Amino acid sequence: MSTPSIPSIAVIGSLNVDLVTRTPRIPAGGETLASKSFNIGFGGKGANQAVACARLSRTKVQAAQHAETDVAVQMVGAVGTDTFADDFLTSLKEDGLDVSLVEKVGGLNTGVAVILVEEDTGENRILISPGANEAIRPQGLLPKGAGVAVFQLEIPKDVVFATMAEAKKKGTIIILNPAPAIPLPKEVFHGLHHLIVNESEAAILSHRSPDQINPDADLSAIAGEFIDAGVGHVIITLGSHGVFFQTATKHQQRTVGTLIPAEPVPVVDTTAAGDTFVGAYAVSVARASHGPNPAKFDIASAVAFANRAASITVQRPGAQSAIPWLDEVSMVQ
Repeated sequence: MSTPSIPSIAVIGSLNVDLVTRTPRIPAGGETLASKSFNIGFGGKGANQAVACARLSRTKVQAAQHAETDVAVQMVGAVGTDTFADDFLTSLKEDGLDVSLVEKVGGLNTGVAVILVEEDTGENRILISPGANEAIRPQGLLPKGAGVAVFQLEIPKDVVFATMAEAKKKGTIIILNPAPAIPLPKEVFHGLHHLIVNESEAAILSHRSPDQINPDADLSAIAGEFIDAGVGHVIITLGSHGVFFQTATKHQQRTVGTLIPAEPVPVVDTTAAGDTFVGAYAVSVARASHGPNPAKFDIASAVAFANRAASITVQRPGAQSAIPWLDEVSMVQ
């Protein structure tokens, strides 16, 4: 891919087929329970975030007409050679994504996620079989000219770390959503521009118990630990309690971070809410980095936009199917 003249985002991560069962409650051990529904969709944190980047940088009409938009989005990853692969890639293309760097790996299945959604709460429980995601190698993953690179942890960790290191050398802006979370080497944080974590991820990365990450905790101190390790912007999503963010500049000035409330909406399914948030935030980062004053990134506006987008996703069932388009979010003010 040639160097784009517009803001560009490369999402390097997983592609999974979602097998989603909706149930009134989660069955106990040894119990058989009739579900309310079952459907097959496309997901994976990488693909979800790529779809969110594409949809939240254009309208559905623009995508359908293949009209020019102001943000180029590329998915980088792997699928298998099973019956799901072609339909998956076609779906991504229809959302406006460049999939030329999605490899088809022979002899392997596309990754699969088995998702149980509890109807009463909208909470989900997910089991992942990585499939072709495990076959990704770090060589040549970072597209030429990518302005922003988005990473998660559903592909091999050595691939993520090596590609992040390459991105740092090339001056690419990096967004890391470390999910599923594991303790990370300190060098991962050094030179990391944006870290987006939820409560459990923040707990694991900061070596705390989950109950220590809540709106009443000293989130500025927790974020400050990541900033002291080399992170520029820290965002901690708190579910129904909102979103907290802190920047290196404010931390150095000893100014506390900001907590903004969640949108008060009925929750149907939280499956892709976090991925929607990351994608929306990445679009704001990409646009700011390509603007007349790249250093003037408005994190408050970026978080507010991402918060609105995620609030739409939680009101809908499914993963990628629940992610809104730009004009849908623009109507929510």
